[in-house]
Amino acid sequence: MNRVLLLAALVLLSWQCNFALAQKAPPKSLSIKDLGLGMPKKPETPFEPGWWVEGGVVFLQRSGSSSVVLANTDVPAPGDTLDAADLGFGFEWGPYISLSTRVFDLVKAEVLYYGVYDWRATSSAENVGGISTGVFDAGAVVFDQIDVRYTSRIDNVEINTLYPLLGKLEWLVGFRWVQLDEYSSTVWDGRTSGTDYASATASAKNDLYGAQMGIDGTLWQPSSRLSLDGVVKVCLSNNAMSTRRNVAGTVDAFSPYRRSVTRTSFLAELGLMGRFALTQNFLLGAGYQVMWIDGVATGFSAVGGQEVNSVLFHGLRATIEARW
Repeated sequence: MNRVLLLAALVLLSWQCNFALAQKAPPKSLSIKDLGLGMPKKPETPFEPGWWVEGGVVFLQRSGSSSVVLANTDVPAPGDTLDAADLGFGFEWGPYISLSTRVFDLVKAEVLYYGVYDWRATSSAENVGGISTGVFDAGAVVFDQIDVRYTSRIDNVEINTLYPLLGKLEWLVGFRWVQLDEYSSTVWDGRTSGTDYASATASAKNDLYGAQMGIDGTLWQPSSRLSLDGVVKVCLSNNAMSTRRNVAGTVDAFSPYRRSVTRTSFLAELGLMGRFALTQNFLLGAGYQVMWIDGVATGFSAVGGQEVNSVLFHGLRATIEARW
């Protein structure tokens, strides 16, 4: 009897265990993703930065000055002329920095600055007793040597707002300030064969304030890391322009000069910028830009009597950009 009861208890216990196992959910199989391996999932929404900071350098070349014939080496026979337009500037570098932010999730506000401080050009000519000039009335005086020095500096500040236009292009509307400072020093020296000489130091300052508009944005994006951006800007400016000339020497016909005037100037800029995304937050950029300004005084405006001229700046820009 006891054996029968023990056998019945074992059968009942076995049936209860099997019933409990049957009620359990089947085990879930593991995958590589469950182990935290493999590529992460793509984000559900694209990265939309709210701030941009870009810093780097510009390498720009400035075109020559207005044409002013400073000297003729035509004694005893016709020779060369030394023209202010022949003084060419090389490439010089300066800082570039911009700060941008998104306003109301629609408009982008931007502040940027760049400048080049020390373009320099020099020239000289020597012909004993054979240098004349048409800049001033020297009478019968001829010179032995002429030395010319020319410097230029530009500062550019912009405050812009950008609005969606089409695709990845944006309208640009803003305010621009450009300061162009120029300085020249010219010495006509005849003291090798005589006692006469004349010197002129001339300066020109242009302060341009004006409204600008343009188009900015991505022109081509072959991959998520590479893109080509472009920008076109035009600016109509009020130019507070001043020129002056100080003279010294033995030639009485050459006198000091000073003038201040306000006039309208025009500026146009074109730029292309290639960018490579190192990460989601950091990009390298390299590009080319051209800026043309019409209606400014140059370093020889007060020497040769030509009040205004056009100047051209062009060159490279290299930057690194952080965004978050």
